[in-house]
This record gives sequence, C-alpha cells and structure tokens, in this order.
Amino acid sequence: MAVSDSARSDDDALASPDDDALIDEQERRQHDRDIRDLAGGALVVLFGKMARASRGAFIWVITLLCGLDVQGLYSLAWAVCSTLNKVARFGLPRGTVYFVNQARSSGDQVEQRQQASLAAGGLLALVASGVVVCGLWWSADAIEAFYEKPIGDAMRVMVFTAPFVALAWVFTSATRALRIMRYEVYVRSVCGPAILFAGGALVGLAGLGLFAIAWVQLIMAAGNFLLALVLFSRHFSIRGVLGAARRHLPLRAVARFSGPVMLTDLLYAVLTQLDVLMLGFFIVEIRYVGIYVIARRLASIVLKAPQAFDAIFSSIASELAATERIEELGVKVLVVSRWVLTINLPIFASLLLVGEPILQTLGSKEFALASDMQLGLHILFILCVGMLVQSVFAVAEPLLAMTGRPGLNLFNNVVWLLGNFGLNLYLIPQYGLIGAAVGAMMTTMLINALRVSQIYLFRRILPFRSTQLKPLLAALVAIGPAWWLRQEQEELWLRMLMPTVSYFATYIVTLVMLGLEEEDRMLLGRLTRQWRRA
Repeated sequence: MAVSDSARSDDDALASPDDDALIDEQERRQHDRDIRDLAGGALVVLFGKMARASRGAFIWVITLLCGLDVQGLYSLAWAVCSTLNKVARFGLPRGTVYFVNQARSSGDQVEQRQQASLAAGGLLALVASGVVVCGLWWSADAIEAFYEKPIGDAMRVMVFTAPFVALAWVFTSATRALRIMRYEVYVRSVCGPAILFAGGALVGLAGLGLFAIAWVQLIMAAGNFLLALVLFSRHFSIRGVLGAARRHLPLRAVARFSGPVMLTDLLYAVLTQLDVLMLGFFIVEIRYVGIYVIARRLASIVLKAPQAFDAIFSSIASELAATERIEELGVKVLVVSRWVLTINLPIFASLLLVGEPILQTLGSKEFALASDMQLGLHILFILCVGMLVQSVFAVAEPLLAMTGRPGLNLFNNVVWLLGNFGLNLYLIPQYGLIGAAVGAMMTTMLINALRVSQIYLFRRILPFRSTQLKPLLAALVAIGPAWWLRQEQEELWLRMLMPTVSYFATYIVTLVMLGLEEEDRMLLGRLTRQWRRA
C-alpha cells in the first residue's frame, strides 16, 4: 500500500509541471479572449459614441435656426429632466448587467433566473419612472419660477421620456451582459441622434420654438425604446420575462444593488449638469448659458473613449471579481487606462488646436462678438483639461461598482457634488462662465485622485505603468508641426483640417516608432479588420 501511495505521489509530482503549463495556457487564452472582447466591444461602442457626438449637430441646428436664447432654454430644461431620468433608470444599467451575469454563472435554471432578474428590473424602472413623471409634472411651475425663465411647459413634455429611457436601458444592458455592444450603438448613437437632428431641423425651419423641441426629445426617447425592445427580443423571450413577473421576483436583491448605483448615477448627473443648472440661476442672459453648453459639448468628446470601454469593461470586471481573479483584473485596468490615454491625447490636442474655427462653424452669427469667441475658447480649454484627467481614471468607477463596493462611488459623488457646488457658489458670481469651468476642473481632479487611492487601498490596483509614457511623448512630438500648419492657413476649413490631419499622422507614426505593446497590437488588429469590413 505504501508503495502504491509513493508511486501515486511520484506520478503527481511528474504530472504537476504539465498541469501547471495547462493552467498557464488556459489563463493566457482567457486573457487574450478578454483583451479581444475589450478591444472589439469598445471599438464598436467608441464608433457609436463618436457618432453620438452628432447630437452636437442637434445643438448646432437649434442654435443656428432658433438662436442661442432658445438653445439655452432647451439646455436648462433638459438638464432638469435628464438629471431626474437617472432616478427613473434606478441604477439598472449596471444592475441588469450584474444580475444577468450572476444568473449565467449560477449553472442552475439560468434562463429562469435571467427572466426573473429582468422582470424585476423592468418593474422597478416603471415604478421609478412613475415617481419622476408625477413629481416633475406638479413641480414644473415652481422650477420655472425659481429660474424666472419660461421652461415649465417644455419640462412637462420632456418628463414623459422617463419610462422610455428607463426601459430602453434595461433592454440594452441585458444584451451588454452577453457582450453584445453594437445594440447600444444602434439605439443611442444612431437612432437617437438621427431623430434629434431631423426633428431639430424641421422645428428650426418651421420657425417653431422650445415647446416643439421638447416634443422632438420625447419622440426620440420613444424611438429608442422601440428599437431597444426589438433588439432585446432577439436574445431574450419577452413572453418569458412577462411570465416571470407573475412569479416571485428578486425585487429586494435588485433594489439593494441598484439603489446605491441609482443614487451614484443621480449625483453624477447633478454633477454633469450642475454648471448649467447654477448658471441658469446666476446668469441673467440665457444666451451665455448657450455659449457654455456649446463649449462643454465639444469638450465632452474627450469622454467618449472611457464611455466606450465602460460597458464591456463592466462585464469583464464583474466576471473576474466574481471568481476572485484580482491580478487579471489589475492587468485589464492598466490596459484600458493606457488605451483611453492613447485615444484621447490626439483628440484633446486637436480640440485645442482647432477650437476657434470649430466655434465659428457652429454659429458665426451667434459668435459675432470677439469677446464671446474668446470666452468660448477659454471655457473649452479649461473643461478639456478636466475631462482628460477624468477620462484616464474613469475606469475606477465601474471597477469599484463591479467588485462589490458601489457605496464608495456614492460617497465619491457626494464629495464631488458638495465640492463643485461650493466652488460654484464662490466662483460663478465673481467670474461667471469661467468660474463654472474652473470649479468643474478642480473638483474633477480631486475626485479622480480619491478614486485612484481607493482602488489601490482595497484592491492593490494602480492604473499606472511606464508604458503610458509612450503616448505622452508622441503627443508632445506631434504639437510642433500641427501648430505651424495652423498658423499658415487662412481658409477656415483648412485651419480645421490641416492641423488635425498633421497631428494624428505625426502622433501615430511616433507611437509606432516607440513600439506598441502586445495588447495595443490586438487593438490595432481589431481596428484594421473592422475598417476592412466597412
């Protein structure tokens, strides 16, 4: 017997190197699969996010055809409604992904668990939407009186976007949990902006005003909902989800997870719109709010890259955290942070290089005064700096949520909101629009430093590595030729085109000469294949 045990022990010892090699090979394949999914999914969404930037074309249309005053009133009214829509969503964009992934990894009654989670999410979305609709309908007059601006009737129309927005998010988040990113692109980056642009053009050409624009916003929300429902039905049974609603639902579990996420989303939405909401109160001339909105819309292009990675990274982070593969998760954080920095640096530089001609193109009549143009450029620069910092460390927010600490995001956003509100109270009365931009930039830098310290404290993960110096060096090298070309051009379109093309070309060549990482080559390979298909 002892001989047999000894022989078995020897066999185990001899087999262990092969077993270790097999495990290493499986881990490498899983890592490559995750990187490919990150690259492929994020590129799909990034193209969609950049297409969604065409929503800026809607702002341009109503500014050009209706004027800065109407655009400023619309921006203020929609700032209120879109903020409250985060309550209607009830944190379900993340909650749906989390519970669908939990059901898929349970191994037992997967379909029934998925349907129950989706039914619970849909029911919570409808209840939260009803609260939002009733609350804003009855408080619209009070909000109008507070701002002393005619936005009450428009808000009463826009508030009915809440149920459509909330349910559309449940549907697209369910397919995101399956790592299908393109549906969200179809809904929010193609369908929505197309409806807004067409509707805004019709309203402007017909000489209509704010109330008609509010109806365009509602039609867009309904269109997004219908498309999301059709795409959802390709992978989930609508009848099965409705049938699950008659059974016992995990309402408490979904609400317990999604509730803190909803509060976090709400606070972030208030933060996103805080400058517009406070400028609407402090600034008498609503046209200046319109100028700020245009500059902020341009600067927000810098946030498209992290938003593109958010969906697929959340799914992968949820899976890795559920299986306690923290080391692999740290690698994914580093890769995504480097990719976001690599993508955003040329966008950031190009916005600053061609900001003036872009603002002139957005509405030459509205920016006829040189002082208005300079004001818009200063706001654009300040907001771009803050949003660049936010984009690089944005991965920390979904990381905290998907590793079981959504409460930290809530705490962070409370600190962010209070800090930004306090700075705005001090800076806006003294410095106006510039004060609002500076307040936003300062609090953004503070909160991102806090987030990075938290993911290191609780997960020992840092989004820093020496390889991130390569895109920084390439960005610095590309500035010189682009700046020289900008100064040499006289035509407006050439002042936009030539510096941008020069900067991107020099940046890419320098980056390749410095050497690409393995994950970067995977990303480039995905991009090349999608370009060839197109």
